[in-house]
Amino acid sequence: MTTPRFFLALPLFVGLASAAGAQTRTTPPPAAVPAPASSVPTLEAVTVSGVQPGPGLWKVTKGGHTLLILGSLAPIPQNMTWKADEVDDALAHASELILPPKVDIKPNVGFFGKLALLPTLIGVRNAPDGATLKDTLPADVYARWLTVKARYIGDDRSVERYRPIFAVVELYKNAVKKSGLGKAGVITRTVVAIATKYNVKQTPVQYTLLVDDPRKAVKEFKRSTLDDLSCFTLSVENIDAQLADMTRRGNAWATGDIGALRDDRTAKQRAACLDAVTDGGVAQRIGLTDIPKAVRDTWLGVVDNAMAHDTQAVAIVPIEDLLGDDGYLTALKARGYKVEAPDDGD
Repeated sequence: MTTPRFFLALPLFVGLASAAGAQTRTTPPPAAVPAPASSVPTLEAVTVSGVQPGPGLWKVTKGGHTLLILGSLAPIPQNMTWKADEVDDALAHASELILPPKVDIKPNVGFFGKLALLPTLIGVRNAPDGATLKDTLPADVYARWLTVKARYIGDDRSVERYRPIFAVVELYKNAVKKSGLGKAGVITRTVVAIATKYNVKQTPVQYTLLVDDPRKAVKEFKRSTLDDLSCFTLSVENIDAQLADMTRRGNAWATGDIGALRDDRTAKQRAACLDAVTDGGVAQRIGLTDIPKAVRDTWLGVVDNAMAHDTQAVAIVPIEDLLGDDGYLTALKARGYKVEAPDDGD
């Protein structure tokens, strides 16, 4: 999807009753060539450490106005200290910081409506009719799952009752912690601290999806089946290669290797997992499939306004949203902006 990602839909059903709504922005696990089921290598994550420069800034210009964009990445190496000198200099001369795009998925009801929704959320992660992963997965896929579950999750029986796609979320959450990667929010926090130091205006970019009948949506989701076998199989079979790819991209971000960041191998798995969540009737009925375009259009509107008033502004955008044929940089070029990559002079 920024997205955002195939995890975008999941907080709708897990946290719809939250008074603040469910903020969603999670990076999907990258895909790679599947490893044979009999081959289970032990990942030895090698990540950079110490002080690192991070990536350069994309420069967007039009009519004498400049926007400098930092592409953020999660996860990144835990033991890395980011030398943010370039961002510091950019914000020292900027009038505005455009914050990363966010999505809120909220029930379109009042306080008591949210309280009434709470009972319907119990067990929302679980498979319908009390089924377990062993019941729903092919035997060979389940055997592979038990191997990686033992390594990254341990003896947690509750996850056995999850829908496959929720089990994948739990697997990756635990695996990333053990791979030397983390610090999902450190980039944004660092940039915000610098902007605060220079008293730079901070502009949020938020798209809110209101769900008119959240109770019905949750009940419908709990009764429904998801076509998530392909997503689950790719995720489980490739987890070691995917974690290695996360490490590779985390190292590339830390050292400013833009070329390596452009080498994104996630397409096959991202499509499988995204389709599993958004192809269902409940997701289409509430407008979940429209979110990526809506978020991008919201961000572009904020950029247009900043470029009309600010001599210089700075923005933070997840790197996977920036790049690609349907990325934010391509959209900026289509609107008449000149875009220069950090490595254009190399």
